[in-house]
Amino acid sequence: MAAPAAAQSISGIITKVGSQEPVPFVNIGVPGKAVGTVADEQGRYRLSGAAPTDTVRISSIGFRPRRLTVQALLTQPNVQLTEDAVALREVKVKAKGYFRRTRTLGISTNSENSTITLSATDLGAEIGTVISLKHKPTKVLNANFNVAYNRAGALKFRVNLYRLLPNGKPSTEKLVQRDIIVTSSVAKGPITVDLTADQLILDDDFFLALEWIGGADAAKVTNALAFSASIGYTNNDLYIRTTSQGTWERQSAGAYLAGMQPRASFYVTVQD
Repeated sequence: MAAPAAAQSISGIITKVGSQEPVPFVNIGVPGKAVGTVADEQGRYRLSGAAPTDTVRISSIGFRPRRLTVQALLTQPNVQLTEDAVALREVKVKAKGYFRRTRTLGISTNSENSTITLSATDLGAEIGTVISLKHKPTKVLNANFNVAYNRAGALKFRVNLYRLLPNGKPSTEKLVQRDIIVTSSVAKGPITVDLTADQLILDDDFFLALEWIGGADAAKVTNALAFSASIGYTNNDLYIRTTSQGTWERQSAGAYLAGMQPRASFYVTVQD
């Protein structure tokens, strides 16, 4: 019986087609497997654990995604991405009276008594929850993520807002066409990100997520970072993936709490 092919480790740099300008914070990974990473600010990446038969997806906002075999990456680890024209969202002009009520959507409790950790195998580990709109349309003003404790030091995150699939899971489509990068050393309390400049007006529920893209290492992030959470019957679908391009896994409170769900303390401030 033939021995299985060894996993590969690949290092390279991601740049724009037609220039040597690096593309920062690119997602690189094998879809559906816990094999992935995120390039740094200079476009440099190191992907470990990919099998020779795997296909790697490389994606970044504003660029056409690429799929390359591991063999192709081993031959040419430096990859160029082509900029993609982004269709501007229709600006909806609403009658006087819209967007007068300011409210919070999601779970805003902040406690160390009930927490959830971000299990990370590599850069690109991500945790998020479904945000259900009360009224439509809704204008999103800011996003907030309640840290129960952070003993890992300064961490770099990307804030992602995804459109939902029909089954309620996050899609690959992002609702904001820019990278929202935040570096935070918050030891306890909210990480707040201003989204007013994006003029984000939504007609559908969406998925709010925080993606770890730099600082510390995977073991430290897993063991030294936690977010406030709670358990309840309210629909607040919580998903985690352990690295870039990985599979989203729905979190459960366990059979002994049948019908109850863990709820991450992630929320948005909106006007509707």
